[in-house]
Amino acid sequence: MTGLTAARQLADRGFGVTVFEKSRGLGGRLATRRTSDGSTFNHGAQYVTARSDRFRSMLGNAVAVKAASQWRPIMSNVEALSPGEWMVGTATMNKLIAPIAEGLPVHQQTKVTSITGDGDGWRLEFGSGDDPQTFDAVVCTIPAPQVRPLVEGEAAVLASLDRVEMAPCWALMLTFQTPLESGFDVWRSDHHNLAWFCRSASRPGRDTSHDSWVLHADADWSVRYLEASPEFVAAALIERLAEALPSRLPAIERVMAHRWRYARTTVALGRPFAASEDQTLLFGGDWAFGARVECAYESGLAMADAVAERLRV
Repeated sequence: MTGLTAARQLADRGFGVTVFEKSRGLGGRLATRRTSDGSTFNHGAQYVTARSDRFRSMLGNAVAVKAASQWRPIMSNVEALSPGEWMVGTATMNKLIAPIAEGLPVHQQTKVTSITGDGDGWRLEFGSGDDPQTFDAVVCTIPAPQVRPLVEGEAAVLASLDRVEMAPCWALMLTFQTPLESGFDVWRSDHHNLAWFCRSASRPGRDTSHDSWVLHADADWSVRYLEASPEFVAAALIERLAEALPSRLPAIERVMAHRWRYARTTVALGRPFAASEDQTLLFGGDWAFGARVECAYESGLAMADAVAERLRV
C-alpha cells in the first residue's frame, strides 16, 4: 500500500517511476493465499477502516471499480459494528491495491539487496544478478527492522528506524471437511493465545464451496514460537482452538501455517517517514504512523509529496 501509493502519486505528477517487489504478487500484508482446490485465504490484514477523507475517497474509488466491498460478518463475543465500517478487497484482499497499481511499471520477484549513494543518485543492486540501476530518489517501504542491511552511511536515519518495534504473528489457514457449526463468521479472543478466527466465505466475492477459516495467534505466542516449524505451529494452534470453541471442530481437510515476522507496529516512528538529509532516500510504511492500513497509505502520500518537492524543476 505504501510503495504503490507513492509511485501512483508521482507517476500522476509526471515523474518516471519504477517499482521493485521481491514477492510474486502485490499487496504485502494485504495478502491472499490460493490453493489448487480453489480455496482462498486472506491470511494477512483482515480488513481496513477509514478515518481520513483521503483514504475514504481511495476506498470509494476501489468500490466503484469493484475492487473493494463492505464486509458485514456475523460477530461473536465482540461489539456490533456500524454498517460499512470494515472494507475488504473484492474476491481477494490484495484487490484493494489493484486500482493504484494499474499501469505502473512493476518488477516482481526482484529483490533489492543494497542502496548506495554514488554521487549521481542512489544505486540499487539486486539479488537476481541484474545490472545495478541508479535513481534520483528512492522510496523504500519494507519493514523498518529490515532496513539496516540495505543501507550504509545514513546513521541518523538508521538510528531513528531502530526505535520502531513490530510484533510477529503466526497465521493458520484451515479447511474443514464439513462446515463448522459456529453461529458466527468472526471470533476474537484475549485468551488461549488466539487473537482472531474468521470464516473466509463470509467475505464478499469469496468461494463458498469450501469451509475455510483463518486463525491468528496473539503476539506473545507468536514471539515465543517465532522460530518453530510450521508443523508444530499448526498442531499447537489447532489444539488451542479446540479448547477455546464451544463447538467441536470437524475433521480438517487442509491446514497451512504462515509466519508474519513483522505483522503489527507496536512502537511507531511517530512521523510520516524518515529520510536522508537531502530528502531523496525515504523510508516509510504503516510503521511510521501506526498499525493500520490507512497509516501505510498516508505515509505513501507524504513521501510522494516530499519527493515531488525535492525533484521539482
